[in-house]
Amino acid sequence: MGKDLSIVQRIAFVCNGDSCLKKGAEDTTKQLRAAITTHGAQARLHTIRTRCTDQCTHGPVVFIHPEGTWYQHVTPELATQLVAQHLLAGEPVAESVFYQD
Repeated sequence: MGKDLSIVQRIAFVCNGDSCLKKGAEDTTKQLRAAITTHGAQARLHTIRTRCTDQCTHGPVVFIHPEGTWYQHVTPELATQLVAQHLLAGEPVAESVFYQD
């Protein structure tokens, strides 16, 4: 049985295209997921690995839905901060945003 998507509040799309992978996207993805687990938020937060998002100069990138916020140069440390500050508290990490819908 899959995740109950009716209770998911936010989805983090993590680019795992070639360019982002070369810049550390694998570690970023693992840390983002670990931080969600640490906060016990697996039911209300969801992550999806994507292929190239065509934002290679900004990579690794993370896109947050439904807000339409794009983060650039996401490190494992920033991933931890994104979970606590944006995904759980709803406050974007302004200094790392490169596009906000």
